[in-house]
Amino acid sequence: MLGWLFFLLPVAALSGWIMARRHYKRRYRPQESSFSPDYFKGLNYLLNEQPDKAIDVFIGLLEVNSETVETHLALANLFRRRGESDRAIRIHQNLIARPSLSAQQRRQALVELGLDYMSAGVLDRAEVLFLELLQQPGTPPEAPKQLLRIYQQEKKWQQAIDMAKQIPANNKTNTRALIAQFYCELAESLLEKDQHQALNLLRSAHHYDADCVRASLLEGRILIKIGQYRKAIRVLQHVEKQNHYFLPEALPLLYTCFDNTNNLDDFKDWLESLLTRHHHLTSARLMLTRLVEQKQGTEAAQRFLYRQLHQHPSVEGLHQLIMLGEDNHQALIPLIKEVTTTLIHKGDRYTCKNCGFSGRTMHWLCPGCSQWATIRPIEIHLSALEKLLEPSR
Repeated sequence: MLGWLFFLLPVAALSGWIMARRHYKRRYRPQESSFSPDYFKGLNYLLNEQPDKAIDVFIGLLEVNSETVETHLALANLFRRRGESDRAIRIHQNLIARPSLSAQQRRQALVELGLDYMSAGVLDRAEVLFLELLQQPGTPPEAPKQLLRIYQQEKKWQQAIDMAKQIPANNKTNTRALIAQFYCELAESLLEKDQHQALNLLRSAHHYDADCVRASLLEGRILIKIGQYRKAIRVLQHVEKQNHYFLPEALPLLYTCFDNTNNLDDFKDWLESLLTRHHHLTSARLMLTRLVEQKQGTEAAQRFLYRQLHQHPSVEGLHQLIMLGEDNHQALIPLIKEVTTTLIHKGDRYTCKNCGFSGRTMHWLCPGCSQWATIRPIEIHLSALEKLLEPSR
């Protein structure tokens, strides 16, 4: 009750102020009361714990005219921020029903009503309102933005693409990068049905965002599936220029391509050159270890990885070294193997550079901040051991 009292008393005061202002402007006779009886009725409802009736009275007191439209909007926005979307909807509907509104005021009220529906989760009604606003002259910029939000939530990717194209790119919203992600979503839905069309969609993704790593990885997978390994190699190696942090996702695919073209020696040369450019890329170091083992045997792979770990220690590298030598030191190896296995499975594998969200699976749309393509793979280095070894709470 106290919460409603503190919330609605300012509304009551505002209503009284408006009526007093009208009194002085119209120069009522001194003996006449400047307050309507309804004002005291509203206060009575409020004090008797009947906030719904109090709201109706105070809304009625705020006569809709050019001077009070902003007051109505502010009151409704307060309700929406408090999670009282149904009350905000009532106020905005009451406002829109008044014929005295100007075209601009009506557009603003419709936008706010659409936001109320969004807050209440009634997306279909919000969509209808914002689509109506799109057909009107002087479309408010909020309409296509909210429609874009709706289509993303409903996974209507083609509609999301069409709407994003109507929003000018700026420093806050890179719409071209968003459009690329939407094309990737469409392509993923066609991976098993129509690979040719999926490739066309990925070309559109690259057109809108040349640095879209997701499109390159998807294209590489499709090209591998249809046996175009050399073309897949070119696409996947380009990931380094797009964003080298995603190379751990591309390397297994590249191994498949080079292996199927009987060209693992070239892959080894490329990995070695890659490590000269990105010294701490553990995934490349482990892939080289795999190639050394295939070519020269387990002992050579152990020696190679042992030397590498002295320069660039990592949990994954330590784990792989143990796996290579698990036939030796039978008493010690199971314990160390258990520790490193726990670390690898317990540690987060991906993190968002925007909000810091981390998890064990890849998300192209961050669950933490709802931004596209901000999550990237991470590797567990020995500096993180202390944190990972802490018991779960």
